[in-house]
Amino acid sequence: MGSPALVVEAVDFTLLDAEFTSAPVPLDESEGPDPRLEAITGLVAKSEYADAARAAAVLLRAGVRDVRLVGPYLFGHFFAEGMKALPVLFRSLKRTLTENWDFFGPMEKKLVFADTGLRWLLKMMGKHLEHHTRLKDAQWQAWCAPGSREPIEEALALGDPLIAALAILQKGACVDAMRTLLGALRSHAQAVPFLPPPEEPQAAAPALAAAPDEDDDEDEDDEGEEEEEARPAPRKKAARAEAPDTGPSVPMSPALAQLVRKLSAFEALVEREDYTKASVIAVDVLATVERFDPRVYLPQLFSGFFNGLAQHAEAIEPMLHNTETLSFRAMDQLYRVDLDAFLVAQQRQPSRGGSEYDE
Repeated sequence: MGSPALVVEAVDFTLLDAEFTSAPVPLDESEGPDPRLEAITGLVAKSEYADAARAAAVLLRAGVRDVRLVGPYLFGHFFAEGMKALPVLFRSLKRTLTENWDFFGPMEKKLVFADTGLRWLLKMMGKHLEHHTRLKDAQWQAWCAPGSREPIEEALALGDPLIAALAILQKGACVDAMRTLLGALRSHAQAVPFLPPPEEPQAAAPALAAAPDEDDDEDEDDEGEEEEEARPAPRKKAARAEAPDTGPSVPMSPALAQLVRKLSAFEALVEREDYTKASVIAVDVLATVERFDPRVYLPQLFSGFFNGLAQHAEAIEPMLHNTETLSFRAMDQLYRVDLDAFLVAQQRQPSRGGSEYDE
């Protein structure tokens, strides 16, 4: 494994996350492989991923959009920035395989080169993630730091559209590698906290807005202060009485926020009859619904459940082997028909002529 200490700050890793409109600059390989591509291949072979990415970026910036550059270039991004690179990396891959596909070369063997290069990229990302996860080293700890969860969730939301885009390669190897990588990222995300929400600024106290003028008589000021001191408690009680019971609130994860944006965008596009763009969103959202994972979109809703299950697994697991007993079936039916009664029901040892439950 190459040293993760190398940082390629000078490289622009957004070169593929753009819309192309011009043909690529062709490479003349009539007398053999291009030496610049050969040099990049050599750097990758020596695990010098930062230098390989830098050399690939030079060619891409010059208009040499060759699919053989995509793997070294994007892996350099992941190597340099880890989880934070994922959204741009996944978007770049999707755009390369869809809207920008015709603006990449070479004309001959493009599918073969793309399949080989992207399979290498996805497998290398998975191997690096597995390697550092096993070591629990400094690189893994950096990937677990607050601020890494949001880009992971954003990248996971792009997973299904990217898998669909990989179909252009007409082989299943890249799709399999992509699914494996997404599974590893989902597992890793469970150990990464979300950034805390920003604190809302406190509203100014109402008493300040109603402060008496400085020109008022001191006696009037004193009377006003006495009245204000007597009011706060009743006001708070009234506010509590009028506030509706909305139940527990669930923080919106980045993946869910992105989905909400897509749904709103779809409705806006339909309203203005832009059905072409609406169809793009429709395909994405339908794929998301078919493979909806509540752990990705509502992670904090399930965190208490999985935490409790993990903490008390040894006590709960034996019960899971007795689900066919009358006792368990009775509890299960009560749970389904009346959750409140289920929660207050008292279980006792069975006795002759009596029920197993006292309420």
